[in-house]
Amino acid sequence: MTQRILDIISGKDTSLKAKATRCLMSVLTPGYALANGVRNKLFDLGLKASHPLGRPTISVGNLTTGGTGKTPMVGFIVEYLLSIGHRPAILLRGYKSTDTHGSDEAAVYRTQFGDTVPVIANPSRVDGAKQALAQSSGKLPGVTCFVLDDGFQHRKAARDLNLVLIDASNPFGYGHLLPRGLMREPKVALKRADAVIITRSDQVPPEVLRQLDQTILDITGKAPIAHASHQWVGLLDTQDHPHDLELLNSKPCYAAIAIGNPDAFGNTLRLYASDIKDVIIKPDHHAWSPEVIRGLVKRAKADNALLITTEKDYVKWPKLDDNAPVYRVKLAMGFDDASEQDALQQLVQGILATDAHR
Repeated sequence: MTQRILDIISGKDTSLKAKATRCLMSVLTPGYALANGVRNKLFDLGLKASHPLGRPTISVGNLTTGGTGKTPMVGFIVEYLLSIGHRPAILLRGYKSTDTHGSDEAAVYRTQFGDTVPVIANPSRVDGAKQALAQSSGKLPGVTCFVLDDGFQHRKAARDLNLVLIDASNPFGYGHLLPRGLMREPKVALKRADAVIITRSDQVPPEVLRQLDQTILDITGKAPIAHASHQWVGLLDTQDHPHDLELLNSKPCYAAIAIGNPDAFGNTLRLYASDIKDVIIKPDHHAWSPEVIRGLVKRAKADNALLITTEKDYVKWPKLDDNAPVYRVKLAMGFDDASEQDALQQLVQGILATDAHR
């Protein structure tokens, strides 16, 4: 989704054309709401079936389009599963996959976990699970559990733990369903969640966070189980060498990003970099051309500046020279309170001991 469309949906663009576009979106929204409601009702009544995947299954999803932090949260859960002796597989849709690198998220997971964790991109998570199990029946170690990336609306795949992420900086997609807003489902859908996790909790004032917690409690009858933030823990250069974040303050910076929540990235970048020349923003999952990237690198070199990007973007960039001043941010999922992290891990452990998925 382009920044221009986001400006229209959010109301930031107050031009006559934008107002007319919002009116048209409002006319189309009830049709989307009806189709979405009918589909969910069919699942609720059992007229559409959810299929067990054959292993304990954890879904990480959200209510809105755009970035709520699913990729780092899935990474955190998978790392925890590995640490307690499990062999998870990641199942994802593979949005905007290409022949060269697959989807952005799949490439990030493969970079993070290598051959340790199967990463299966398939629009059908049910078929993806079958594929993962078929692979593990050969020389690869057997898969013991599944983690669904963006699985909340994919109700054909049964799950034992349904986690929903809510971005504190824009929790309910400007208050409207698609296409007028960014919400895939109305707030009441949160009742399907086993637990809600508030992400980017560090980007809003405490009183806003308390109000959001109360809203979640009013809808689901349960307070959010955890509050998390996307912590920048370092930088990686083109040779994968680590660097401290202090580097961002040593030179002017350019940034080039194509992610679901570019404002959050910009807010964090401003905490570390005092001289930001420009932030180039493209739509989420944008396919960067080699010519554009080389042009940006040339621009940064000419200004003796750094070019900063994300892991999800970097995996789609062409191979760059070792001396290119390009650095990607290394993220980690942090929790506001250690007890909240423990509570989430206990939830995960709890479903691993059940046979309800079989």
